[in-house]
Amino acid sequence: MTVTGALPASAMDTIAFADAFDDLWAAGYRVAFRLLGDREDAADCAQESCVRACARWPRLVRAGDPTPWVVRVAANLAIDRWRRARRVPDPQVALVASDAARGVAERVDLHAALRALPRRQREVVVLRFVADLTEPDVARALGVSLGTVKQHGSRGLAALRAALAPRADTAGPTTGGPTTGGPNGEDLR
Repeated sequence: MTVTGALPASAMDTIAFADAFDDLWAAGYRVAFRLLGDREDAADCAQESCVRACARWPRLVRAGDPTPWVVRVAANLAIDRWRRARRVPDPQVALVASDAARGVAERVDLHAALRALPRRQREVVVLRFVADLTEPDVARALGVSLGTVKQHGSRGLAALRAALAPRADTAGPTTGGPTTGGPNGEDLR
């Protein structure tokens, strides 16, 4: 005999949210950690996105899978947190090793490149490649067609490649000039 039939709808929603919480929190944490690189901040973003999902739970469940919504909220919270941290310098931050500094510099470059993308391209790229959602899931989460997701994803990735490519060019000197490059250094013009 099941007791759930005797419970009011709000209690049923609470039970359903409790069952989905672990998966939702993990998805939110994953995207926030990839954007922030800090476990505590990522956990805070995941927790806040789950709190917001709980408040909207009946509406989210009626719309379908709530995971893309939670991932999108967690990503937005992570980006907001990153922006706030950039504005307020922390005088107690210790110097970090050069490898860690390089990782931070790459993350800062990625944030800047993402911020430079148009809103829809940024949403598609974050949901598709940071949150690891499938293209149909991204389309449902954003309320657009699959073709729109593919178009914005392709254009967004191309823009990111172009924005981040100069970092590879500054890695060190190259051999040969712009007109050389054959296996024996011959001119390829």
